[in-house]
Amino acid sequence: MSQGPKIPGLRIAAATRTYPGETACGDMVAWWREGEDALACIVDGLGHGPDAHHAARSLLALVKGQAGVAPTQRLAAADGVMRHTRGAAAAFLRIEPAAQTITVAAVGNIQGALFAARTLRFDGMPGIVGAGLRPLKPLTVRFAPADILVLWSDGLLPVDLEADARNVREDPERLAAHLMTRYGRQSDDCAVLCVAFQA
Repeated sequence: MSQGPKIPGLRIAAATRTYPGETACGDMVAWWREGEDALACIVDGLGHGPDAHHAARSLLALVKGQAGVAPTQRLAAADGVMRHTRGAAAAFLRIEPAAQTITVAAVGNIQGALFAARTLRFDGMPGIVGAGLRPLKPLTVRFAPADILVLWSDGLLPVDLEADARNVREDPERLAAHLMTRYGRQSDDCAVLCVAFQA
């Protein structure tokens, strides 16, 4: 289970799992605070093993080192620097609790969903960070208390929370572990990020 800082109004948790037989995971998740906002990134280094792990770590370091820069610009900057790696798929998001908005920039095989009164699903734009990107378009959506945001790498089958018990949905740590068990593939690295919005 991945660890990160506690952020008022949000409960965040993540889980990753390494491809069987490998010692390094190419799927990674991180989250942190910048001012009053929460930033998070889920990365899938291409393939698996040490080279995928290196690509994922490189991307996380690059986006974390650009405080105050918009999600699309951070991924675009990482794309230019990561040409020496095998590249990665990634989703980078800014959560603004005061405005109750989420802004997401995503590239490649990362999927996500905001489970709310009406579920909103989204995918990364075609491409690979580190292989040259077309201009990225951010997605900005509003959230409400009790909504749940989930992002996952292609190591998981498409996630659906409709059949899951409310007590699991409201605890991001339990939810991340549950989704990994229920939807995780044995044929790839896996990563899932869960965010529960509180009143």
